[in-house]
Amino acid sequence: MLHPFIIATALGVGAAYIGFRPPVPVERFLEYLSRAAAPCALFAMGVTLALRPLNRVPHEMVPIAALKLILHPLLCYVVLSWIGNFSETWVFSAVLLAALPIATNVFVIAQQYGVWVQRASASVLITTCLSVVTVTGLLYLIRHDILAPDLFP
Repeated sequence: MLHPFIIATALGVGAAYIGFRPPVPVERFLEYLSRAAAPCALFAMGVTLALRPLNRVPHEMVPIAALKLILHPLLCYVVLSWIGNFSETWVFSAVLLAALPIATNVFVIAQQYGVWVQRASASVLITTCLSVVTVTGLLYLIRHDILAPDLFP
């Protein structure tokens, strides 16, 4: 409960709930910081990957990549089809988001705690490379109406 990500998320939800708006200069500064967060995380990830070359693929990567790139979007697709009649835009958007590679926040957290850092960076690298094929394939299925927007019409 005391992890900075959890605290920041809870504060953000609370601020949104009560309608808090910071003063304009603070809001602009926060906007600048938010725009810099992703590039900084990607830069840190790139530096770590460059400093820790991938000597071997850890044996955990095959199930991790399969779960993230295949099972996760498939499960998302089946559950969304099962629980309700959502528009195809929402279903396909959710499935595409589920099919994206492992996020760099996994690496950031691993680096912060000094645990599984090389495997986390390898999982981001490997799933990113593999997602070129899986996401492209999913986009092809969606674009050519091969993937139905609802499994259970």
